[in-house]
Amino acid sequence: MLSKISVRWQTVIPREIREAMGIEPEGSLDWEIKDGVIHVYPIPADPVAAVMGMFRDDSFSWNDELLEDRRRDREHDEEQERRWGIPPAPGRK
Repeated sequence: MLSKISVRWQTVIPREIREAMGIEPEGSLDWEIKDGVIHVYPIPADPVAAVMGMFRDDSFSWNDELLEDRRRDREHDEEQERRWGIPPAPGRK
C-alpha cells in the first residue's frame, strides 16, 4: 500500500490499515527504526480503556477460574490428609 508524503511531511494512514489496527482519531503512533526497517505501533487515545476491553470476553470468567483452582487445591489437600491419616480440618467433613 502506498501513501504520499506532503510537503509538510504528513501522510494519510490507509483506511484498510486503520480499520485492521483499530486506529482512531486522537490516538498516537509510536515509531521505531530497527535494522533499517520502520516499525509503527498504534497507541490508542485511552490506552487504559483499550486494555480493559481485552478482559471483556464473556467466555472467560476470572471468578470461575479462581473457584476451580481452589477446588483443585482442596481436593489435593483432602487427598494428602487421607494419605497421611490426618483428621479433616474443623468445619470440613
